Amino acid sequence: MNPPVYDYEERIPAGYYDEIFRRGAGVRYSWHELKFRAVAAHLAQTKKLLDIGCGPGTFVGNYAGDTEALGIDSSALQIDYACRHYGTRHHRFSTQSVANLIEAGECFDTITMIELIEHLAPEEATQLLAQSRQLLSSDGMLIVTTPNYASLWPVIEMGVNLVSRVSYEAQHINKYRRGRLVRHLKDAGFGRVTVRTAVGLAPFAAVFGAKPAQWLQALEAATRNLGCGNLLLAVARS
Repeated sequence: MNPPVYDYEERIPAGYYDEIFRRGAGVRYSWHELKFRAVAAHLAQTKKLLDIGCGPGTFVGNYAGDTEALGIDSSALQIDYACRHYGTRHHRFSTQSVANLIEAGECFDTITMIELIEHLAPEEATQLLAQSRQLLSSDGMLIVTTPNYASLWPVIEMGVNLVSRVSYEAQHINKYRRGRLVRHLKDAGFGRVTVRTAVGLAPFAAVFGAKPAQWLQALEAATRNLGCGNLLLAVARS
């Protein structure tokens, strides 16, 4: 029997994750800030960006600068929030699907999927990755992040489920390790794939304040989390 479909529109309030980010302090803010920064480090040459599963628009609104960017999400509530808080002449948000964009002949040099594919069944994730490749320019790149289930993430997720208003238990139905993520990207038609880990224990040092978190993040960055970061970050090209 298939598990019940999680109702994101009903169960996640508009702007929920953006409000966490806007606190500017704490463990959950630090997690989001570090993952967004890790993705944004790849955007230097980007002229046209598509953020798939953009939610309330936090990444585009805070990390895309003046780059022309489109954020899409299936949740009308989150897109309405994103338009009101982050919509500009450079940054647009829409409930258009990837299939709609393909049909319209859209093309982007960078596509981001930030903690999205773990919410999809494996075959749906692979299909979305393949569709995204159709939207990339010939030298474009796809950047994907997803929790690393070969790290401490499963323990962290259990803790979050206990204390958060929004639980991941029914949301994260597709649990990735490095090899599985590479395989799904290859199956989607990407020929050049690199996967590293990001975001180690630094967010949790934020309980002691911003400086301890910054110090630990600098140490983890210098050692690349010893390959054991809690987030997988893939860069894929055709």
